[in-house]
Amino acid sequence: SLTASIGLQLMVVVIQYRKKGMLRILKECLIVMTGTKAPTDAYRVALGAEQERDTQVDPMTEMTFSKGTELFAESIPGIVIQLSAIVSTINSGENV
Repeated sequence: SLTASIGLQLMVVVIQYRKKGMLRILKECLIVMTGTKAPTDAYRVALGAEQERDTQVDPMTEMTFSKGTELFAESIPGIVIQLSAIVSTINSGENV
């Protein structure tokens, strides 16, 4: 699930910055790969950064995409795994 999250975030970065050049794409991909995408997006939004020229969306929308990706690819599968563990524990007759 973490792989799916990173993959989807990398896809968003490439689409967002494709007109800004390969160096900018690599910088943003490094941010995703190091796991600092969420704080970087929050920092940009907190500063009130405007949409850059030649980008697809503004920083707030980019942060929303990232959060949605994390929810879809990380949180939901985690909940399913936890619920399946609870159900299997209940079915085996152990106390929860």
